[in-house]
Amino acid sequence: MKDSKKFAVIGSPIKHSLSPKIHQIFASKLGIEISYQALPIEPEEFEASVEKLFDEGYDGLNVTLPLKELAYRYADKQTQESEMCKSVNTLWKEGSSIMADSTDGRGLLKDLDDKRVDVLDKEIVILGAGGSAKAIIPSILKASPKRITICNRTLSKAEMLAKEYVSLKIPIEIIAMTSEPDLRPDLVINTTSAGVLNQGLEIPNNLFTTDTCVYDLSYSRIETPFLQMAKKFGVKRSYDGLGMLVNQAALSFAIWTKLVPETDIAKDDIL
Repeated sequence: MKDSKKFAVIGSPIKHSLSPKIHQIFASKLGIEISYQALPIEPEEFEASVEKLFDEGYDGLNVTLPLKELAYRYADKQTQESEMCKSVNTLWKEGSSIMADSTDGRGLLKDLDDKRVDVLDKEIVILGAGGSAKAIIPSILKASPKRITICNRTLSKAEMLAKEYVSLKIPIEIIAMTSEPDLRPDLVINTTSAGVLNQGLEIPNNLFTTDTCVYDLSYSRIETPFLQMAKKFGVKRSYDGLGMLVNQAALSFAIWTKLVPETDIAKDDIL
């Protein structure tokens, strides 16, 4: 019998990952021993590396950029949610089968619920149409918003993303970043990393009102550029993505260990 379970997060770059710290906090609170590493793996090494890690006795892997879609295709069995995302962030073995799930979207919804931000029958705007948007849209659709509007610089990319969900009955609209939308969103979610990467934030005119809640998937010790911008427009409720990170990690941890960790962790204990 193994003394402790072995986990890792894989991706590139990976040195910045907070996952080892978060999972060690979970284990400590639950009184169990685990090891959790951050391992740099490039796309061309993915399959051989994952096979080797499971052969070496790893009990579960978190997957981050740029490997999430590769992990989805590599797995033998995917959950319904990851089928919709076409990407995964969690791998484990059951017997000889590689299992896969995407916990990002559920982690976001759990954090929104913790912060008493309602999604049901609400007007949602999502900024960006890349992998991060793709990972959260299925969960948001399951929560039955009134409508989702995807706002992206490249309209064709947003259109391709919207087409994947046309059968789900929730209206999905497309607008350009340079537009002036005729809507009053209840919740604006920024999935782009433009502000954090100092690339400049371009958003539609008249997007924010004082009643709009804004959520940035990015996070930092200080307020993110997107949240700073929102506050200049009078937004009163604004949150970064650290809570989502902790909650999606907790879902992975529960899949692997069958134990549900506490997610009430102080920001200073992570960053």
